[in-house]
Amino acid sequence: MNPIHNEKIQEKLHETGKKMADKTDQALTQVGGVLHKAAGQLEAGSQYLSDSRASDIQADLTGFIRKYPTQALIAGLSLGFLTGAALSRR
Repeated sequence: MNPIHNEKIQEKLHETGKKMADKTDQALTQVGGVLHKAAGQLEAGSQYLSDSRASDIQADLTGFIRKYPTQALIAGLSLGFLTGAALSRR
């Protein structure tokens, strides 16, 4: 092979590797941000459950269902489906 051609191939491979490394770093940063946010939400939910009485939780849930009936129905059906699938595999 021509030495000039080899240098071009090496240069392209180096550029491609650099781009892949940059994209990987960006993806990891985004995933880390999402996981950090999810952890914060779980912590907030845990705090809410430990600080609230059952009647407060029921009132909040009722208010949510009245405000978002379609989303609540979809969430309930999804939860029922997942629970049924998990229990039927035992």
